Amino acid sequence: MAKFDLSDYETVEQRLTRFWAAHPEGRVLTDIVFQDERRFICKTEIYFDRDDMTPVASGHAEEIVGASPVNRSSALENCETSSTGRALANCNFASSGKRPSREEMDKVQRYQTEPRQTAKPKTERIYSASELDLVTAMIESAKAITEKDELKLIWSSHEDLLDAPSNGTTLRNVIIQRVADLT
Repeated sequence: MAKFDLSDYETVEQRLTRFWAAHPEGRVLTDIVFQDERRFICKTEIYFDRDDMTPVASGHAEEIVGASPVNRSSALENCETSSTGRALANCNFASSGKRPSREEMDKVQRYQTEPRQTAKPKTERIYSASELDLVTAMIESAKAITEKDELKLIWSSHEDLLDAPSNGTTLRNVIIQRVADLT
């Protein structure tokens, strides 16, 4: 079992504080590059100036829903934080050669005592033809909506249909993308 001292590692928050002090006109851009009901993959890009077209560094992270206590409720947030920490390390915002963040090393320590659990796959739901027709119509409607509150209403009113497949996508994915487009 590897031995290390967590206090030797910076938190992502500490790295961000140093980044903003050095580059107050910078930009930190995060993105979900993959998601399903079991895992997230996030990417963060770091720009020293908000008008730069090309990032100076990027970082990726993956988290599995339910694989740790924090990932039972906050897998996406944990994934975004990890990718940000890695991106900051990639542009020299890591203390004295310690590329992993404290959060990443905490995960290593946790997995040494409680092995990483794989997420349990959900049972595939069978949707009726009328449900699939409704989802197809809601997807087309959602693509034209210009208010986030309207999208939230569709989401909350039809949670049971969010993952129904329609033309290679789902209502969940269309709403998430539409909210991102409106942001």
